[in-house]
Amino acid sequence: MSVTNREIYTGALSLIGEGVNSANIEDYEERAPYLIASFCSSNSSLDKKIRKAEKLPEALKFSPVYLSLEIEFPLCDKLTGAASLYTASMLIIDEDSDLSDSLYDKYCDAVASLSAIYSMEDINHISTRESIKEEYFFD
Repeated sequence: MSVTNREIYTGALSLIGEGVNSANIEDYEERAPYLIASFCSSNSSLDKKIRKAEKLPEALKFSPVYLSLEIEFPLCDKLTGAASLYTASMLIIDEDSDLSDSLYDKYCDAVASLSAIYSMEDINHISTRESIKEEYFFD
């Protein structure tokens, strides 16, 4: 399932109580490509862990500065919710700091949960090996 950056942005708008036809959202639309790129840059290592564990192909190369809203979201689908939370939080950081903080906390929780799940994948993979001797070639 491919998700576009516009869908991430639309999700962010709904989180802050705005719609794509709301008045005075030109500033949001202008800033969203930069915010989504920032999210992707910050979470590319988590994306790699998820892709490795889920046996997904590598992510496409992307600009760490600007991602058009019309292109496919470059990270895996498991990160789309967190991307919308982050984008929403950053869009309203100056207008409603309490809501922004709440959304940012939810973003952090989402990323931490995914990190914990996929770190456990690494631990489970290691614990299924027969012995340390086999792993490190000790005699």
